[in-house]
Amino acid sequence: MNNKQDAQGQRDWLWLAIIIGIGFTLRATAIAGFNHVPESDELAYKSMALNLVRGNGIIDSMGNYAMYNVGYPLFILAPVFFLFGEDLLVVRLANMLLGGVAIVICYLVAKEAGAGRLGRLTAAAAWALYLPSGVYGVYLLKENLMTPLMLGVIWCALRLARQNSNNVAIGCGALLGLLALTGNAALSLIAVVAFALVLNPALMAQRVTMAVLTLSVTLAISAPWMVRNMQVIGAPVMNTNGGFNLYLGNNPAATGMFVPISDTPRGATWDALRKTGEVEASETLKQEAISWVKEHPTDFLKLAVKKAVYFWTPPFHEGKGEQSSAEKLIRLLWAIQFLVLIAAAIAAVLIRKLRNRQVAILWLAVVCYTAVHMLFYVIFRYREPIMPVLAVMAGLVIESYADRKSVVEGKSVDLGGR
Repeated sequence: MNNKQDAQGQRDWLWLAIIIGIGFTLRATAIAGFNHVPESDELAYKSMALNLVRGNGIIDSMGNYAMYNVGYPLFILAPVFFLFGEDLLVVRLANMLLGGVAIVICYLVAKEAGAGRLGRLTAAAAWALYLPSGVYGVYLLKENLMTPLMLGVIWCALRLARQNSNNVAIGCGALLGLLALTGNAALSLIAVVAFALVLNPALMAQRVTMAVLTLSVTLAISAPWMVRNMQVIGAPVMNTNGGFNLYLGNNPAATGMFVPISDTPRGATWDALRKTGEVEASETLKQEAISWVKEHPTDFLKLAVKKAVYFWTPPFHEGKGEQSSAEKLIRLLWAIQFLVLIAAAIAAVLIRKLRNRQVAILWLAVVCYTAVHMLFYVIFRYREPIMPVLAVMAGLVIESYADRKSVVEGKSVDLGGR
């Protein structure tokens, strides 16, 4: 029996290796075929990393010390630039490796969610073949790092929902600490971890211990950056874009999508406000956003709902400039993939077999991550780190359908083998 299980496990990992290879091929093709020059946020991350490597400290392209999240430039860009110089190809290869890691964790999350062999491999394949996951590897953006980190936290939550494990709690804290440095929106997953600990069958004292371990490690990893910011800009914050982003999403000119600050009532005075310092500017914008929300509660709620709709709107939009036939085809395939994943997520709710705690945790992750963007504004790339969760649901749904079909046809097929 053990030999049979070992052989099956080896076959699973062989299939997973093939899927990873396909994922790498997609990402390598995007790198080779997409002639992209870094812009906008990419330039900020690049500047932060280069200034650190050159001994100038972490400063972005606009002279800010903590406007952007430090995780991606600190952990990915800076090491690459230090070892290989300002080589964007190596950075993109690093992004490709992160994509490979995400594929593996997608497989593991599906397994922890209760998927058998078919479900696990389908989940990994769905993410390996999802076109934006390949294309975004070309960009110097934090989502490349956020995706595997968020998947790791979700895996930990699934494990903590059923097992008393201080080691998993510590690992979860480490991942959350890295996410705090990489992308604040992902900290919405703390609610998912808390829910998992509520479901955990261990004694209350044991669950409290795991919660304390998780939070302690999270703070231990993120605290040095906050101490640095206290010394440099006078406030122990993770970044200084919170008020800025809150204002962009909540002001008289807000639409739900990203709106440049030049198009808001603050546009004419923004340069002057910036000169007061990062912390002061962020706090001023935050207070103005809060005041607008208090004065227009109905508009705020309508706008929040609109943001949720935008967040999950199929990608029917066009890119910049004139599109080639190849780009039009890729966008069409992307839209089809997106709709299939959305349909799978909905099906996971409708299938009785999948109405369980594991799938509830997956759905909570989707809801929490969506909700945090309802407070700010939407850019389509912001949803990419949560899309692998829909790939996991797709694996579960397809496996459930295959199991049901095999039973109806009277076949004895082990599609759910561990």
